[in-house]
Amino acid sequence: MKNSEPLVLDVEDYRGKRVVFTEKKRKQKLSKHPHLIDAKFIGFLERAIVDPDQVWQDLDDPKRKRCYYYKYSAYRYVKAVVWIADDPCLVVTAYDLDYIKELNYPKLKRLL
Repeated sequence: MKNSEPLVLDVEDYRGKRVVFTEKKRKQKLSKHPHLIDAKFIGFLERAIVDPDQVWQDLDDPKRKRCYYYKYSAYRYVKAVVWIADDPCLVVTAYDLDYIKELNYPKLKRLL
C-alpha cells in the first residue's frame, strides 16, 4: 500500500490494530459488490471492524484472514474479510449477507 493511496476507511479494529480499506480495492470489488458505493453500508462496514458482533477465521486462509461481522438489521449482516498478516491490516472485500457463513464449517474457530 502506498502512503498517498486514497482510503475509504482507516480505523482501529477491536484488537487495537490499524485496518484500512483502499479506494483501489473498493473499485476492484464494485462490479460484484455494488453495496460498496453506499455510504450507509460503509458506515456498517466500519462498525463491523471497530466493534464486531462476531469474528471468525476465514475458510480460505484461517491463519492470515479474519471475517468480522456486524448485524445491522433483524436479518442482515455486514461481513468484512480482513487480511491480518500486514501492518496495517487490509480489507480484502465486504459482503451484505443474511447469515454467518462460517457457522457451516465446524473446523473454523469463532474468535469473538
